[in-house]
Amino acid sequence: MINQSYVVGTVREIRGTNVILRLFDNSAQMTYFFNGERYSGIMIGSYVGIKRGHYTIVAKIEKEYAQDILHDTTVQEFSKDRFIREVEAKVIGSFVREQYVSGMVAFPQIFNDVILLPNEQITSIISGENFGGNQPPKNPKSYFTIGEIWPEGIPYKVNWTKIFNTHIAIFGNTGSGKSNTLARLYKNLFDLNKENVLDFGKSKFVIIDFNGEYVNNAVLTTNKQVYKLNTRKLDGDKITIPADKFWDKEMLSILFGATAQTQQPFLDRVIKYYFEKKDFEENIDKYFCQAFITTYSSPSKEALDLLKYALDILDVKHDEVSKWIDCSAYNSLIPGSYYSNKKINGWSESRNSNGRWYWNADANKNVLITEAGTIPERGKVLFHTNEVQDKISNPIVQLRLATCFQMIFDLSHNTVQYDHIAPLIHRIEARSNDFDKVLKIGNTQEVQEVFSENNVNVVSLKNVNKDIKMLIPMLIAKISYDVHRNQFDHDRIFNLIVDEAHNILSEKSTVESEKWKDYRLDVFEEIVKEGRKFGYYLTIASQRPSDISATIVSQIHNYFIHRLVNDNDLKLLDKTMTSLDYVSKSSIPNLSAGQAIITGISFDLPVIVKIDRLPKEEAPNSSNSELLEMWEFRDTE
Repeated sequence: MINQSYVVGTVREIRGTNVILRLFDNSAQMTYFFNGERYSGIMIGSYVGIKRGHYTIVAKIEKEYAQDILHDTTVQEFSKDRFIREVEAKVIGSFVREQYVSGMVAFPQIFNDVILLPNEQITSIISGENFGGNQPPKNPKSYFTIGEIWPEGIPYKVNWTKIFNTHIAIFGNTGSGKSNTLARLYKNLFDLNKENVLDFGKSKFVIIDFNGEYVNNAVLTTNKQVYKLNTRKLDGDKITIPADKFWDKEMLSILFGATAQTQQPFLDRVIKYYFEKKDFEENIDKYFCQAFITTYSSPSKEALDLLKYALDILDVKHDEVSKWIDCSAYNSLIPGSYYSNKKINGWSESRNSNGRWYWNADANKNVLITEAGTIPERGKVLFHTNEVQDKISNPIVQLRLATCFQMIFDLSHNTVQYDHIAPLIHRIEARSNDFDKVLKIGNTQEVQEVFSENNVNVVSLKNVNKDIKMLIPMLIAKISYDVHRNQFDHDRIFNLIVDEAHNILSEKSTVESEKWKDYRLDVFEEIVKEGRKFGYYLTIASQRPSDISATIVSQIHNYFIHRLVNDNDLKLLDKTMTSLDYVSKSSIPNLSAGQAIITGISFDLPVIVKIDRLPKEEAPNSSNSELLEMWEFRDTE
């Protein structure tokens, strides 16, 4: 016993920063108690001290083997006395007067004593703070416990001031405990707010929940806003987004899959003509009147169908606007003309007495102007009922109407081909029904950001279709990042938390166009590259890290790695994570459920931690089904 330390071996050889330690017979136990303190035994991944003067040099055990003292390979007899236990360790730092300093502070010498380190010193090594001795940690409230260090079993304290202002990744196969780790991290943080240790101020935390795991009242925190989006029913919650973010050419092009050559310029014309002045509702009568005149000035089947479709959007009867619209049909025998089976004043009656009246645009211009002049009067009644006004006030409905009006105008001037723009109009129609169920476009003066009330918001995508599952996370990320970046003044942060992140960050998706995939990845790659400058941080959890963009994975600051066995996943981590040591890398496929390797810029050393399991009522709803509770044994006797 030297300096009241438990000596277990001596330094036999030094190889740069690696040392060979010869262990004594008293080093084989898992746990020791000496002078009232608990010590962990020596095994792969554990820490030991090497005494040299007033330095206690710290080394991490990486390899263990038995040294044959006979050095005679011809002797095959096995005897315990023949072998000496030796380990190879890497020097990682030193204690100088009870203060831990990472790095090469002092080199050991041969025959220096190897000692066990008490739990307080191991905690200091891993956390980078001094929890033992006479000096207390700088700020005890800056730490919370998330589990126990393996194999020592020491409580593991995380400095939350160095975690939640970084990008975080939590990786692990199904059942490895990644959802529990995600929930444990943020629950501990939210508890500090609940206990009035912290005040989040204007900061926001938004959880994208693909499977409805975080919606229960006690999960994460009770003080949260839950958005249960639903495309199957009309009674789901809606996310409110600022109007000026919706009326963006790039945003609309992505939401509705507009092609660059023809459909994007078309959308650009729609926005410039109908929405730059923000007076669409007030001018709805004028727009219908213009579309009516254009339709009958340059007759075409597509223009007539679009005019009728615009009225159908508002559930307005055709004949209430004009008898012409209700009775008109395109005359395929005479291109550029309409006919009616009912008499219409000003139309030409058929000479062969087949009971039809024909519209001649060139001969009856005055009749058209007269009929068009009656539409605004009728429109004051038809378009201003409460039911129709509710629809017209919806920006998504406005977009549908405006695309019809613009298409009618472009067809009359032969600036577009109907077949090129029609798919866009159909996509707007199809997706608008879904967007109406999950989105609300707010007034720009009243709504400046997506989540304005609660600090913690959970967006559940459990009951939405595949299109919306892909679009909503991108929409939230894009808009919230733009708004936060423009408002950033160092008084708030924004944390976007995405569970099952491979759903939206995959480079290998085949269910979408390359253009849409590139835009989606660009949004998140910009966040992970530039977000730190503006206080915008990303937390992702995934069971398939190899599917996620390598750019995103490489820009992550801190990692919580649960069990992974797929070679592609392991190779990705090997390429992108330089902070993992040999012992940690080799441990990943063998981690048990709940164990995670924690590493990154906020941690001095990689460490294996058994994450504390949350109580059932506070845990995410991600556990396996209990078959014994679901199925009953049959009595076969």
